[in-house]
Amino acid sequence: MAATERIPVKEKIGYSLGDAASHIVFDSSVAILAYYYTDIYGLPPAVMGTMFLLVRLLDAITDPIMGAIADATSTRWGRFRPWLLAICIPFAVSCVLVYSIPDFTETGKIYYAVGAYIFMTLMYTAINIPYCSLGAALTSDPRENLSLQSWRFAITPIGGALGTACILPLADYLFPGDRATGIQVAMGIFGVIGCLMFLACFLTTRERVQPIKEENLNIARDVKILFRNDQWRILSVYNFMMLVAVVIRGGAVVYFVNTVLNKGADIISFFMLGGMLASMFGSVLAQPFGTRFCKVKLSFWINILNAALGVVCFWLPLEFWIIPLIAHVLIQIVQGGNGALQWSMITDANNYGEWKMQRRITGMNVAANIFVIKLGVAVGGAILGWVLAWFNYESNSEIQSESAVQGVILLFTLIPSLLYLLTAFSIKFYDLTENVMNGIVRDLNKGEFAKE
Repeated sequence: MAATERIPVKEKIGYSLGDAASHIVFDSSVAILAYYYTDIYGLPPAVMGTMFLLVRLLDAITDPIMGAIADATSTRWGRFRPWLLAICIPFAVSCVLVYSIPDFTETGKIYYAVGAYIFMTLMYTAINIPYCSLGAALTSDPRENLSLQSWRFAITPIGGALGTACILPLADYLFPGDRATGIQVAMGIFGVIGCLMFLACFLTTRERVQPIKEENLNIARDVKILFRNDQWRILSVYNFMMLVAVVIRGGAVVYFVNTVLNKGADIISFFMLGGMLASMFGSVLAQPFGTRFCKVKLSFWINILNAALGVVCFWLPLEFWIIPLIAHVLIQIVQGGNGALQWSMITDANNYGEWKMQRRITGMNVAANIFVIKLGVAVGGAILGWVLAWFNYESNSEIQSESAVQGVILLFTLIPSLLYLLTAFSIKFYDLTENVMNGIVRDLNKGEFAKE
């Protein structure tokens, strides 16, 4: 049964803190982890990129399983909220382990990196899929959901700033001259903060949308139902393309500041923090723009604008770092609106699936979308590493060749622009406009479904 009552602001803030906790890991994986593995841990760029891709393929198995388990969970706290309590501490531990350097041989360090990265991705799956599913259980009203997602992506950058803009300055402050230990301790602190954020999310939210009752857990059945959802399939292509673009560009920021602009941790923090604040501002704009305009068309033009800004950024003069910083902030403002619209459409696709197939598989739907997003993260990270290797980027080297510099510039500008264009093209096939969704929600509220 659908629920359309208004969500209190306190609950929207509490729900958003859960994503802020998740983004401590997610944003650091996008912006810092590649740099950490190549320039601090010492992995060759090609090894780093391949590891990102292969480990993430494990999510093809774990994500739908976790989604089905979350859907089948039944407690007095609901289906999804209990997982926030159960996994928050292992999640925090995984943050520390992935940023630890063991005293092993080169081969041993590769095995450790793979093992720690697998553990972190498993913990992220176990807590983030129930968290994201929780959003669809709070409301099914399209406008209220857009408001919820706008709050979420306005507050999310708090966690993102901890995992990106704050981590290097804090590491250098805590352990001057020993950035490896500093990052490890900083992530331990941020892990504790993440636990408190998940606890706040658990305490302030309430699951209102109840699924149609089912007798048994059947993952194969739910996967078949999911793939019959044509709008989910289209949205998956959109999500994948966009995340590949976001990760390539986000992962290139540190390399761009270090290698192209020849600046250190202080300017890196300006780029990271400026990007986070810009993304927050863009998320705030998503609600008024998404309410006034069709969010499907708005998503199309956001990605076109991001592609154009990337091309402009390629031709900017680089003598003064403030100029590319301004361009970076503009791109992040635009991308900030993308996130809120993206997750609002994911919820719409879930409601459409319930209306069409008469079964609400929120956990499976969200798990599949998160897998697609994480696959985009994996492919983006792999492309980042492979392009760096192709252009002869040297790990742990303060001086890079002209070829390596050119490769970093392409990763920061034109390569993401091409992917943003493909993202814009993919959303043209998506049919769940506001008018369509209003009709679907009305049917669900009356207990009616699509006619065969």
